[in-house]
Amino acid sequence: MVNGEERTPKGELNPCQQVRPYACLGQSITNLMQVPVHVPLDGPTEKKGFFISGPIVAIAEVLLIFLALGSIFSVALARLSSGSASGGSGVPITVGLMVGFVLLLFVLLILRGFRLLRSDQALILTSHGRYLGTIRGGGLVWTNPFISRRKVSLHTHKITVQHPFDGMRSATADVSWKVTDTGKAIQVAHYDQSVKEAIEESLSEVGASASPEQFNTTLSRHLGVIGVMATKVELKSGRVAL
Repeated sequence: MVNGEERTPKGELNPCQQVRPYACLGQSITNLMQVPVHVPLDGPTEKKGFFISGPIVAIAEVLLIFLALGSIFSVALARLSSGSASGGSGVPITVGLMVGFVLLLFVLLILRGFRLLRSDQALILTSHGRYLGTIRGGGLVWTNPFISRRKVSLHTHKITVQHPFDGMRSATADVSWKVTDTGKAIQVAHYDQSVKEAIEESLSEVGASASPEQFNTTLSRHLGVIGVMATKVELKSGRVAL
């Protein structure tokens, strides 16, 4: 390099600097932006869903029950004591009964929002096919009773898949996997079946002579579509059992 100019071994200027000093810079930026095909371009889609601590809502639920029953019983006692259509406070009995029954219906509606989660479970919230959020962690939680809720196991699963190839050859994959991005669970009906299909597609794509690294890369791409990560992969080659 002479006076800040990069030269070739023969003393000539670099071709990029002969034309435009910043041509190589633009080319380098273009190369950096070229993401390999096996790297998924979409990142995690999981987000925290709305919920209220279950014990807090349960206390409010108990208070509403007492309030509803108190309203109904007070009206009944007033009717028995006076024998008229109005209670001691002048409020019609029918209004008191309506208030009590409305409160009971409200209690039943709130009851539908409770869900009990284990520490290795997640609760996925959806509405009309749209993902709303995920609740993680164990305990009693309360969510909107008008939306769909689905529990997903977060512990590690294991599956073995054998895929036959031409020439009586086969490949067997032992894969330990777990759900990492529950935001993509809305497109998965059954995780066991979806993971099995992803492994079979990966084996079929890489072929019988693929290296474990090639299989791992392809499998990660297929599993990433459904929000699953392989924690341990063992690939064995053999012959199809007759």
